[in-house]
Amino acid sequence: MTRKLMVLLVAVSMLAAFSILSAQEEKAKEEAPKHEYVGDSKCKICHKKDGIHESWLATKHATAWDSLGVENQKKEECIGCHTTGMSDKGELLTGVQCEACHGPGSDYKKKSIMEDREKAIANGLLIPDENTCKKCHNENVPEEFRPKEPYNFAEMMKTGLHDMPYTAAKESEKKGEAKGGE
Repeated sequence: MTRKLMVLLVAVSMLAAFSILSAQEEKAKEEAPKHEYVGDSKCKICHKKDGIHESWLATKHATAWDSLGVENQKKEECIGCHTTGMSDKGELLTGVQCEACHGPGSDYKKKSIMEDREKAIANGLLIPDENTCKKCHNENVPEEFRPKEPYNFAEMMKTGLHDMPYTAAKESEKKGEAKGGE
């Protein structure tokens, strides 16, 4: 009987420890900073000078919302890929703005943070890669709007999306150079 009691106590202790760890994980998630979308008007403050914002304005991403037409702007399956999200003020950020690919910018938008790439990444900046693009450029696009050719990330990166100094293609090149140079 003592052995059964001991097994029961160990099981109860493990369950209690698991519950405590789960509660701590949930609390950490709640306390983790939630990055907010700020909109391209904030990004433009710095990226107007370097021409990046202007080059983005010339892309289909910038006009993605307008390309939907009024009826499709009401469809949930269209809104997700033709908008960026909601700003902290509740404003729908239409079009595929900077933060749709680079992540919500509330915590990395400051010049002092953006000047340090690693600090910017630590504060929420995302460096887009193929998976970023394939969140929208995938087989779930309604058939009537699906391109004839499947999405080809490598081909898209040859021309780039805008004049961003840190494109995924350049990241890949850097990694390849680093491995080749060792």
